[in-house]
Amino acid sequence: MQSSKFTNVAKWEKRSKIFGSSPKGVLLKSFPDVFNEYIHNWQLKKILSEIAPYSGEINIIDIGCGYGRISLPLSERFSEANITGFDISKNSFELFQKNTGKNAFVGFAEDFNLQSDYYDYIICITVLMYIVKDKIEKTISSFLRHLKKGGKILLIEPIHSGIYFQTCFGLLNLPCKFKKAAALNTGGNSFQYHFLQSLIHKSGGKIIREYRLPATTLFFLVIYIFTKIFTSGRRVLFNLIFRFDEYLKFIRLPSIYILKLYKNSDYGIIF
Repeated sequence: MQSSKFTNVAKWEKRSKIFGSSPKGVLLKSFPDVFNEYIHNWQLKKILSEIAPYSGEINIIDIGCGYGRISLPLSERFSEANITGFDISKNSFELFQKNTGKNAFVGFAEDFNLQSDYYDYIICITVLMYIVKDKIEKTISSFLRHLKKGGKILLIEPIHSGIYFQTCFGLLNLPCKFKKAAALNTGGNSFQYHFLQSLIHKSGGKIIREYRLPATTLFFLVIYIFTKIFTSGRRVLFNLIFRFDEYLKFIRLPSIYILKLYKNSDYGIIF
């Protein structure tokens, strides 16, 4: 298990060095930049909407921070916020510090245990998917222990219902048969909706809200083909898809990602 753990670190290190401060280093590496930009904007908008606009001096930790994709715009929006990065890749750690000017730590999310730090917001984007399943509950519990009273955890993970659409029913996995693609494959799992729901509750968390990307998921193949073939009209397409996603965001339809917002159940409030 340890060997597999450190093999994955090596793959993330290599991926970080190849892509640097590009969304392909942490999002969909074989997709057009405009597609990754759309996914990034959706994630960022949802995270920004959950942080009080006049927060003042707050503590935020970005677990799986990468090069600072989320933390950089957060630091620009919330200038008084204390933002910390946390990642398994040393190269990402260095990029994060260079890009954001913020402090960061190198480590495994399942070993997350900063003795004296408590956070108003813990951001965790596509991190649990790389952790062995029997360690995820412990990991979530550790996050909750580092959360201030009234704080929020913003968790984004892939959902199994959307995987078939994301891979276009296996078609987009074909490039991974080539050596270069396989070498950069960092793996990862998707979650059954009820499994993730149950883990959060068992860990002591209470879910407040969740957001989905149903339109993006259901029309994934169409979007992929369109963005590969056409260079014009992409923005119009994504604006249209975004509107549909906003309309359907709370409906339990297949989704490539789900954003779950939760708190410690001792003082969490369900909306």
